[in-house]
Amino acid sequence: MNTINQDIIKSLKRSIKAAEDKIEELKKPSQKSAVHKRAAERDFWRKRIKVYKKKLKELEDEAEKFKQS
Repeated sequence: MNTINQDIIKSLKRSIKAAEDKIEELKKPSQKSAVHKRAAERDFWRKRIKVYKKKLKELEDEAEKFKQS
């Protein structure tokens, strides 16, 4: 069980990094017609990162409890 949680934690960290990279890419200047679409996509990734970080925190706390027992 602990190994599975560690794999999930690693996966979430990679997902957070990828989402943050995507946000940075979407901040670059673009054509006016794509501005709203890019802003919406940035918002989507920001919300996704919040979910990833919340889940990551839960798993890390659970892993810490498992280590202490």
